[in-house]
Amino acid sequence: MPIDKPSKKAKILHFPMYRNIQVFVGFFAILAMARIAYAQEFSDASGTPYEAAFTYLSNKGVVEGYSNGHGLPNNLLNRAEALKVVAGLRVADRVDWYKKNAVPLPLFRDVATGTWYTPYVEAGFEANILTGYPDQTFRPANYLTVEEAIAMALRAYGETGNSQGAQLSPYIQNRDNEWFTPYINAAVTKNLIMNLGRLELGQYITRGRFFDLLYRLDKVYTEGSVSYGGPEPAQYITAQPRSQIFAVQPSGSINVPQSTSVPAVLPQYASEQYFAVSMPTLSITDLTITHPFDPFTPDGVLQPLQQGVGHLFGYPGGGGKIMIYGHSSSYPWDVSNYSKIFRQANKLSAGDRIYVTYDGKLYTYEVTHKHAVDASDTSQFQDNGSGEELILYTCWPPDSISQRYLVHALPVNVVALR
Repeated sequence: MPIDKPSKKAKILHFPMYRNIQVFVGFFAILAMARIAYAQEFSDASGTPYEAAFTYLSNKGVVEGYSNGHGLPNNLLNRAEALKVVAGLRVADRVDWYKKNAVPLPLFRDVATGTWYTPYVEAGFEANILTGYPDQTFRPANYLTVEEAIAMALRAYGETGNSQGAQLSPYIQNRDNEWFTPYINAAVTKNLIMNLGRLELGQYITRGRFFDLLYRLDKVYTEGSVSYGGPEPAQYITAQPRSQIFAVQPSGSINVPQSTSVPAVLPQYASEQYFAVSMPTLSITDLTITHPFDPFTPDGVLQPLQQGVGHLFGYPGGGGKIMIYGHSSSYPWDVSNYSKIFRQANKLSAGDRIYVTYDGKLYTYEVTHKHAVDASDTSQFQDNGSGEELILYTCWPPDSISQRYLVHALPVNVVALR
């Protein structure tokens, strides 16, 4: 999950993963933070409906891009990342205060006092931007849903909305008598929802849509307007030939096309799932990939392995390192159907293809090399600016946790599925 310029570096934490796998969760946090960018232009947002929002928030100093010049407008963001941007706009002085004055006790059970986002949580709670869940958690790693995004943004500006009758809009779903109803009513009244596509309740919001919401809201507030009156985007489609492949640039980085033409039928190895992988060489087809509900604890990282394989770091098309991790060993206490899914990962060879469906696109990767490393070796996931790379990750040898086996693959093609 990309992080938009954390306030300070985090320590690498090593957590034991019971007896069958270790994933360095603390390293997930530091890797995300290592991908800080200093460029103020976003090549993948330029010419899209999100360009104005990225430029505006960049000028405000609350959003920065990545080392490859990308802003990743179509990627999701978690609650901690969203709060950082909102708090940066509204309570930056209090965030700075909490950075200098560490709190003695955690505000929420899942927010330790020393994390990079702790000052934002403290300042956000103080300003009533966030309230947390009934179980006294904040769930910083959870992706932000549409209704949560709208509520967080409007709370930051002191807006409570109107709960009398859900206002309807062709651009966002709404329902009467729900906790989010007044916030969505206010968002519709103030024209904060981009007139492009439709936002559905319960769905995750992308960085681009969330930043556009904040851009409009901040413009309304700073200009003293009743509603956002700026231009609305026109529908846009970036079409490219289906046969186009990823071009290798002189620097050695990979130029990842944003999309290709939509096929009449789903191509082989494509999935109807949001996130899935197929590896013909290993006879693995349509295997579910799940980002951990909580990537900051051992239990959280292990949880996706009950449904298939897990995911950490970047996403397909994002230009960085992508980890897909799974079991290679089985134990009596593990009753999952996926307890040995990567047991034969070493059978993959250079040139073999790995197919990943993600967010309506089929990404094809080609294996380049494979090797075993010490369990403590995290160097393979450093963002060295070399471009996008998919890495399969599992314990090695099977029935052991002394090493990790990594299969590296580079992107070669992408096809839009819808």
